[in-house]
Amino acid sequence: MARIFLLQCASLRKTIFFAIVVGCVLQGIVWGQRQIKRHKRVTPPEFKAGQFEGIFFDDALAQLQGDRPNLADATKMKSTTRSQGESSTSVAVEESTTTGAGGSIWKSIISGESIEDLIKESKSKLDKVVTTPAKFAGGGFGEARKEFTLIATLMAIVARYPEDIRWKNSAEYIQRVFARTASNCKVGTQPVFNEAKQRHQDLQDLLKGTKVSGNADEVTWEDIADRGPTMQILEWALRENLAPNVNNEKQFKQSQADIIRYAELVAAYGTVLHQSGMTDADDETYVELSKSMVAAAIEVRRTAKSDDAEGARVAVGKVDQSCNKCHESYR
Repeated sequence: MARIFLLQCASLRKTIFFAIVVGCVLQGIVWGQRQIKRHKRVTPPEFKAGQFEGIFFDDALAQLQGDRPNLADATKMKSTTRSQGESSTSVAVEESTTTGAGGSIWKSIISGESIEDLIKESKSKLDKVVTTPAKFAGGGFGEARKEFTLIATLMAIVARYPEDIRWKNSAEYIQRVFARTASNCKVGTQPVFNEAKQRHQDLQDLLKGTKVSGNADEVTWEDIADRGPTMQILEWALRENLAPNVNNEKQFKQSQADIIRYAELVAAYGTVLHQSGMTDADDETYVELSKSMVAAAIEVRRTAKSDDAEGARVAVGKVDQSCNKCHESYR
């Protein structure tokens, strides 16, 4: 009996302890709830009928004037702004075919400054090959032919330029006599050397500011920009000047002026290639290829002026691609 009594006492103690714990917990919860501060809500406002009459429009849309904005127009405007550089390129390329040599295309293709720099550079090269009959006959005549072709082409552009630029008053004569001399420089004989020597002197006088004039037979674009030396000039402009100058950021930064100048030269020759009278100028495929080269060259100029090294590199690649496609079918 004593054992049973002790067990009952222990059970009672546990029950009393559990009751005390539960009571404390419940008291804590009640106390915590009493400590929560309840915010007093603001009474919702009440409005009287007509209270805001004359302050707000009954129909705001009805008060708008003019046409409402059109999402399609906004999208078109954004697209136009984004492609402003590309559209100017397209116009220039299109004009190179539609307006021909007498239009304003030349101003949008090549600047007077680039023409002047290129002619001065050409003169420096002629200084080294039109020296003695022996050096001229030993291979100098080939280099002279290329430089005389370049000068004749640039002067033909000057003669057709839509505004007054340097050497315009001598350009008509220079394009003719330099084109003739370039054609004769297929050989390095003494008479051809003498003629080249005279052209070299004409060029010196021109750079000094002297007007160079005289009588000379008329020439066509095909006479001025003979395909052989023209292709050599394009190859030189691309491989030796454009491509190396866009290889890396540092070289690009140092050569932006050169990149612009040679890009304009490529664009100018691309335009010359499909002028009336040029070989294959009536071939639609050939014209499209030359126009592609013009577009890519203008893109090189645009990216160079915009300080976009990566864009210039990509555009030079497009010039190269257009040249390669052309060479696959035409020689």
